[in-house]
Amino acid sequence: MTSEPYLRKAIPEDIDILFQWANDETTRQNAFNPHKINHEEHKKWFNEKLNSDKTVIYVYCIDKTPIGQIRIDITDNIGLISYSIDSTHRKQGHGKKIIELLEQTLINELPNINKLIAKVKKTNIASQHIFVRLNYSCFKNVDYFVYEKVLK
Repeated sequence: MTSEPYLRKAIPEDIDILFQWANDETTRQNAFNPHKINHEEHKKWFNEKLNSDKTVIYVYCIDKTPIGQIRIDITDNIGLISYSIDSTHRKQGHGKKIIELLEQTLINELPNINKLIAKVKKTNIASQHIFVRLNYSCFKNVDYFVYEKVLK
């Protein structure tokens, strides 16, 4: 029997799986920086983010197996969302679930964050659908959409 998905805070040992996900072809296509990331850059970035009080990285797991990540970068009481799901687990509802879990986790653990924002490229139809289904307001920008939701 498969257990319910859950989020756990990222730990130093997650560096390689996050590196792998970050360089996934589809992830790079949907990222604002489409270039592959080298390991040294990733290591520096990961350690800075993991030790920052302005960033929280969660690993999305099922049965203790990591299958995705979601990060928020915090500015004033607003969290900017960035997430990805392992390529073998896409199109199974995990994108929606990871964001729902993030919202609940933030309400419980970081109640000072009162708004979430996501910037989504116009070509990333899957993420657009997820944010719409989760009742985020959508604002069009020149090159991307901005999705916003006030947390209660």
